[in-house]
Amino acid sequence: MISFLRGILVQCNPENMIVEVSGIGYEVQIHSRTLSILPPAGSAIMVNTYLQVLDNDFKLYGFLNREELDLFKLLLGVSGIGARGALNILSAMKPQDFYQSIASNDEKRLLTVPGIGKKTAQRLVFELKERIEKQQGMAALTPGEDGSMWEELLEALEALGYQRSEVYPLIMDMKAHNELSDRVEDNIKKVLRRKAMQMKK
Repeated sequence: MISFLRGILVQCNPENMIVEVSGIGYEVQIHSRTLSILPPAGSAIMVNTYLQVLDNDFKLYGFLNREELDLFKLLLGVSGIGARGALNILSAMKPQDFYQSIASNDEKRLLTVPGIGKKTAQRLVFELKERIEKQQGMAALTPGEDGSMWEELLEALEALGYQRSEVYPLIMDMKAHNELSDRVEDNIKKVLRRKAMQMKK
């Protein structure tokens, strides 16, 4: 297993880059967001990698930080999500944004990823929600009898133009500090006030 490459960036494009290590050029598959943060050709670089072996096909996938590699490997474990689908997700979303989308059941956000349809979005939420909540320390917003109230609050904020994954961290913080009540109408106002305060900063 090749865990990482440390060498010189020779060339790159939106789909792959070539890294020279001790005179050997490695072709590394990347997601499109990586291209915008790569150093100029000729620069020293370290890339976290994942080697995929399928029949007689060997492909090396590269990520500039460990968090992206961890998410890539997590996505490969979802039925129906291959390496290309995982790269599409990473191209469209940073890991933390993806985790928040899953934790908040934000299927609409997932549907903005090229190649992700409604069934795939539902499968991602179903297969990863519990695992992500444990790994990332994200508590569910739907515990016990409060489930319908949290769902109603999220739906109301969606109707006002906010993405679930956008307001989810805010609601979680307010919930942790006991700033929310048991009335959806009151909570909508409280969340909007907090959001307005954030925008002023």
